[in-house]
Amino acid sequence: MTSSTDATPLPDDDRPTRTFGPPAPVVLGTLGVALVFVIVLEFLVIISFVGQRLWTVPALRESFLFQLPLLLWALVVIASVVGVLRVLTAWLQVDSDGFTLRGLARRTRSARWDEVGGVLAVRAIERGAGSDEGLDLSETAYDGVYLLDAEGHRLVAVSNRFFGPRAQEACLRHAAAAGVRIDRIDAISPAELRRQAPWALGVVDRHPTLVALCLAVFYIGHNVLTFAVWGL
Repeated sequence: MTSSTDATPLPDDDRPTRTFGPPAPVVLGTLGVALVFVIVLEFLVIISFVGQRLWTVPALRESFLFQLPLLLWALVVIASVVGVLRVLTAWLQVDSDGFTLRGLARRTRSARWDEVGGVLAVRAIERGAGSDEGLDLSETAYDGVYLLDAEGHRLVAVSNRFFGPRAQEACLRHAAAAGVRIDRIDAISPAELRRQAPWALGVVDRHPTLVALCLAVFYIGHNVLTFAVWGL
């Protein structure tokens, strides 16, 4: 791990408030993932329901166990719609006074720069052997820029993938101009990052394997339940 601390204000910027949103690849990728979760992984549920015309079966109105596969699929649809809205409607506004992150299906996060306790700019999070090969170590590309409060809790994470390097550069520029401490880290493992800033990462970033395992168990269990209750 290599790191550096930057507390020297960068040149001020007289441009108006900048608003950053998800780029086109993120929009397409989010829609693609949602379709996989709702249709591809739930293909057995959909084909069983439609193929057997189960809406005509009285048990669908009378038996909770018979309704359960459909209810779980409805939960998947709702969760996917919420996830899509969170990503596609996320807008980050940054200016010399502070920042605001807002969007549908998410709590608005807003703070002045004097309320920001520090900024952690991580150039590369090494997620596996050889992951540091071919990384873009330019001054404007970071895996994540984390704005933290005085207690080290995350206020907002500005991802290069979701908001782009220009949003990260704007946050760093305005934070430095306001005198906020900026810690720059060239390369760090997720475990080291959790030890250094335990509240910077979200649940998915802290436990990606566990989250993936839970999703796999859910979809396998849902399809097994569907086959047991509805058949094919």
